[in-house]
Amino acid sequence: MINPLNKLMISQPPSKADLINLLEARGELQQTLFALARQVRREQGVDAVTMRGVIEISNVCQKNCEYCAMRASNQELPRTRMSAETILAIADKINQTGISILFLQAAQDPLCDPILEEVIPEVKKRYDMSILLCLGEKKREVYEKFAKLGADSYILKFETSSPTLYRHIAYTPLEKRIQCLRWLQELGYKVGTGNIVGLPEQTIENLAEDILKVWELRTDFASSSPFIPNPGTPLSHLGYGDLNLTLNTMAIYRILLKDILIPTISALEKIQPGGQLMGLNAGANVITVNFTPKAQQENYVIYSDQRFVVSWEHAKKIISQAGLTLKSSEILTYTA
Repeated sequence: MINPLNKLMISQPPSKADLINLLEARGELQQTLFALARQVRREQGVDAVTMRGVIEISNVCQKNCEYCAMRASNQELPRTRMSAETILAIADKINQTGISILFLQAAQDPLCDPILEEVIPEVKKRYDMSILLCLGEKKREVYEKFAKLGADSYILKFETSSPTLYRHIAYTPLEKRIQCLRWLQELGYKVGTGNIVGLPEQTIENLAEDILKVWELRTDFASSSPFIPNPGTPLSHLGYGDLNLTLNTMAIYRILLKDILIPTISALEKIQPGGQLMGLNAGANVITVNFTPKAQQENYVIYSDQRFVVSWEHAKKIISQAGLTLKSSEILTYTA
């Protein structure tokens, strides 16, 4: 019998059965999976950790996803939207750190579009920074406009590859989201996507299908996030998504897709102290430092109202603990 780990190393999609076997890995097999993910990362020359500086610019949302407290129907959440002037002032602080990726993240808020039409070209004029956007589903012409203004990359997670489950949690068709991903790729963006682990009624087969969907899409980044129950949502009564399943998914993404960017996200740390370090040890090579002012952070309840917010010092600490280095050495000279 061929080891399922070996099957990940060939240039064709693995079977769902092999993926399920590896998703369920624990003990020695799991540690071997993580070691292979680190080996692939090293051999592909992507061991150095990419650092991104995020500004969470709006928590106003059109969508009503059941897992997210920024959902349109949550009347208890104070809504905020940053001005172009505020965003540019924070971008200047990020630039001073040496971080070269400005990550502008928002709920699905169309009124951010004109603000970003002002911000994107101004950032490009002032700084040598790439611009990463995470703004939800837009019309193709909006994505095209942002690209022409200077946006470089875009994150749009499909959350689950099951059309039935996606419609149940998001009330909109998965096909629309996948179409947006295709548009972004056609327009020349570097694109990121990924899944949530621990959604209600999600099966291990669904998670294997998520991995195959990322394989099919061939995006530049891939992310796996554990579900975090969030007050103000219909799913607040559920438990956390499984940390081991999330880490195993990340490791499989690394082995299958070789040199892609894989973030170790703050939700891992929310579930368990040291969770983001575990993500690096499972093959991740990206960490995002949060530069959103505290008042706005408290209302950007992407994972929970008591989420873990990644600081500069925390990021440097876990990178060092993992035995890795930053992609840009000049960042090491910055003191928050």
